[in-house]
Amino acid sequence: MERINLKDKEVFKKEGRGMANLVDEPYLLINQVCLEPGQNVPEHQANSNVTLHVVSGEGTFSIGKEKVKAGPGNLLRIPLNSSMSIQSESPERLVFLVIKTPHPDALKKDSPVGKNRERCFVNLIRFPPLKKEKDKEFREWFRHSSELFAKHPGFISRTLLKSTEGTGRYAAVVEHESKETFMAMHLSDDREALFKKVETLIDGMPEPNFYEVAASYRK
Repeated sequence: MERINLKDKEVFKKEGRGMANLVDEPYLLINQVCLEPGQNVPEHQANSNVTLHVVSGEGTFSIGKEKVKAGPGNLLRIPLNSSMSIQSESPERLVFLVIKTPHPDALKKDSPVGKNRERCFVNLIRFPPLKKEKDKEFREWFRHSSELFAKHPGFISRTLLKSTEGTGRYAAVVEHESKETFMAMHLSDDREALFKKVETLIDGMPEPNFYEVAASYRK
């Protein structure tokens, strides 16, 4: 038997959330998250079935269009792919457990996409050179835009690549379940707004190339 003292595992940070991993097994992941008053967990998608258990403090939990305040002793169950965010609004620190079943890595391995990547639709984007001193801003744009695109149905992954030839040029690989889900995202208001922003950071226009996965081998 293993005994875990939750108090000993509390991790707080001045900026951003503190987190300690408690259990990491093939079909179970448990993390303890700690927020100072006023801190938050930004909106994101649940990448597994999630149960939140409030240990101490009080927070506002936004799940989809629902908002609920919860304190110690409350359990919140959140379905896979639901949008969620958490705000610590009380004067005291907020501590809660994030229990994921199954483990997100196991879910990926067992998913139809993981077993049959030939179904994937891939967009390979070559970005033009960045404007002077825009590298950090461009990387932040990519992170933010990926978080928004991940909310669209059919999204699998979005990976930023940097040239190893010293040119500073970037490319991106975008994977979607199908051409139809990709085009729905591509024609969305999110995409239009985000690419207007990136146009201020680059000299030229991105060059998209579209593919279907013919074969894939992963260890």
